[in-house]
Order: sequence, then structure tokens, then C-alpha cells
Amino acid sequence: MNPASNLYDFIRLLFFEQHKKKLVEAPHHKTICDALSRVITGKVKRLIINVPPRSGKTLFVSQYFPAFWMGLNPASNFILTSYSKTLASNNTYAVRDIMRSELYQSVFADTKPTIRDDSQARDIFRTTANGMVYGVGSGGTITGLGAGRMGNTPAGCIIIDDPIKPDEALSDTVRNSTIEWFRGTLESRKNSPDTPIVVVMQRLHEMDIAGWLESGGNGEDWEVIKIPAIRDDGTSFWEKQFPADMLRRLEKSSPYTFAGQYQQEPSPRGGGF
Repeated sequence: MNPASNLYDFIRLLFFEQHKKKLVEAPHHKTICDALSRVITGKVKRLIINVPPRSGKTLFVSQYFPAFWMGLNPASNFILTSYSKTLASNNTYAVRDIMRSELYQSVFADTKPTIRDDSQARDIFRTTANGMVYGVGSGGTITGLGAGRMGNTPAGCIIIDDPIKPDEALSDTVRNSTIEWFRGTLESRKNSPDTPIVVVMQRLHEMDIAGWLESGGNGEDWEVIKIPAIRDDGTSFWEKQFPADMLRRLEKSSPYTFAGQYQQEPSPRGGGF
């Protein structure tokens, strides 16, 4: 185990320290960490991860991932977004909490990531190396702040975590507003053209922001990782937390919701044959 150079090892170690129990591991956790590691190394600049709800996506992508990257490079800049300002701020605060732990500081003793004493706001903090983590809700204002750094080596990114609430996904107005905010505000917050963007969400509609981006909405190529709850062989993606028989019951009770949120293949409302 090398938590200073391996994201998955880092998460397992810090999770145990914070929660006093081992992480209940699943194959998709390693898949997500491998993809995020490619973002850190610059191999992937545009990433979409579609994964069922309650699968650890926010913990992995919006909390441990920025903390790990900040440990590698304390000068990194992150913008964390979610459908509400409260959730985005909570993620920012969680990153700061991780970074302040003694275990974290011992893991990254070589880089010494240090949070500035004047960083007390819940939604933003800075490091002594001029790094930053800022949380903002979808549609929020981002003035004078950017993600990443100038240069060819990635140092931070934009993370979009569930930018729309499930109960608002059928609204064309809400979906289009989220896409327009991405195009008009969020995309312009890159400090470099190479600043990565990571979208992690459950699919809610054929033309939610993940579907829009995948179909070429912003003119860029995106790596898409889809993690269906029920795999091709009929087994569960995480049997300990989501037994296959439970997933089948959910699918039977609400086929439309299950197709999108759990299988990552949203179908037209009203169905198709």
C-alpha cells in the first residue's frame, strides 16, 4: 500500500482513520479511482462517470480525490459544484477536514500541504502554496476564481457532482439552465485549456448534461465510464450494499427511474418498445 501515490490506497487508509471501520469495497471503486488517476496524470482531460445513487461517488470524487491531488501538489485549484450551494460547500469543508488530519499530513510529509490560517469560510479555502478549493451550487456566481493552473501539467480541476436534482430532471427549463450555466460560466473558469473537467452523476434524462456532453454538446470528446447497477451477467455492481434481488424489485416498481438512475441508460418518458 502506498497512499501517497495511489488514490485507492489513500482512500482506504483515510476512510478507516475517519470512520473507524474498513471501507466496504466494490469493483466500481477501483474503476473510478483508475479513471481519476488518469486525470491527475493528464491522460484524460474530459471525464464523465455515470454511477448509481448511494455508491460512494461524492465521497470518492468530490472529497477524497481533491484532497489527494492537493497532497501531490498543494498549488492545485479546484471548483466543486453540485445542484445546491450547501452540498458543494459541504464537500469543500470535507476536503479541508481531510487535509487537516494528522494522518493526511504524515502521508504527504514531503509536500507539506498547509491550509492558510485565514481560510475559515465553509465554501472556500486556500493553501499556503496558493492552491484553492471552492464550492458553488449550479447557477451560482464564480467571480475572479478559476480551476487548474497555467501550463501543461494539470494542477486541479472542475468537478461537477450531480448538477441537477432527480425530481427536477423532467423540466426542460431546469436542464437547459444547467447546460447554459456550464457553457456561459463554468467552462470559462478554466485557468488553462488543459484544466480537466470531471462530471459524476446518475443519469436522469436522455439530454441531461451528461447526455448533452456525450453527444458532442460542447464540441469536445469525453471519456465516459458507465457503471450499471445490474451488470450484463445479471449480478449486482455492489452485492453487499445492493443485492441483486433488491435491484430487480426496484426495476420492477419503477422501470423508467431504474433505467436512468441505476442502469445509466435513460429512456424516453412513456417508454419504448
